[in-house]
Amino acid sequence: MSLDTFYILFRLLHFSAVILLFGITVFVSCLSHGKLRLSLPYDLRRLLTYSLLIALLTSIGLLAIQSGLMGDGWSDTIKGSVIADVLSTTFGQAWCWQIIFTLTATVGLFLPVYWRFKLITLLAFLLLISLGFVGHVTLYSGTIGWLHRANHALHLISGGYWLGTLIPLLVCLRYVSVESYYFDVVRTLIRFSLVGHLAVLLVVLTGTINGALILQRWPIYWSSAYLQLLGIKVILVMIMIIIALYNRYELVPKMNQQGGKAMRCFAFCTGLEIVLGMAVLSLVSLFATLSPT
Repeated sequence: MSLDTFYILFRLLHFSAVILLFGITVFVSCLSHGKLRLSLPYDLRRLLTYSLLIALLTSIGLLAIQSGLMGDGWSDTIKGSVIADVLSTTFGQAWCWQIIFTLTATVGLFLPVYWRFKLITLLAFLLLISLGFVGHVTLYSGTIGWLHRANHALHLISGGYWLGTLIPLLVCLRYVSVESYYFDVVRTLIRFSLVGHLAVLLVVLTGTINGALILQRWPIYWSSAYLQLLGIKVILVMIMIIIALYNRYELVPKMNQQGGKAMRCFAFCTGLEIVLGMAVLSLVSLFATLSPT
């Protein structure tokens, strides 16, 4: 495979891993209640470790790949002088923090559970913020440039919450049928839903602002590959919103009456949401390498 293909693949893996890190740790540290706060870290420990290792490897790998793309190919991916040149760029400066944060989070795996999740929550939050400083947001400088980066970082945080907490949510639902956990699950789901409404609203709002700043015009003509992929992304996000609303306002009220049937449907719809979210990340990884014009 070419360096361009590896760049897209590693970008997808890195964003997915960071978003999952954020979702797992936020769900455990900020959303879970009572006994769940003790049980979920054990259930999610392997997924947390794998996500962190992938984030670390891809952060280093993307720096090497970027060096090859900036230089003369594969031979420059490990050439110190070329890597130093990359580190002097806007991408390189932002990417240094990706490596520092993932390395620190890896050390955090050896801390006691409580402090482990608190530390990695903070670092995953910082990882998403620093990801908001690379890509098409570098088109502007000055005040508009900083506002664009801040908006993009908020887009990543809200999107990271929405997509990253879905797998922990499915794990949490396994405890609904356990009588001693029932009220803790309900409290956790209420918190998840309240923050989720805000996250979805922010995803739409910040995504619209991002598109307006990058395109600098109404997307009337859809001839470019960038706009076509962006259009598909918008459609997928709209479907995800419909599924999320269906889950919250149609299936959740039925859980007391229909029990297992409503729960299975909820789990299926949430799984579908995850698949669509991964498709969105794949599109973003692809069109982020294209010119918006």
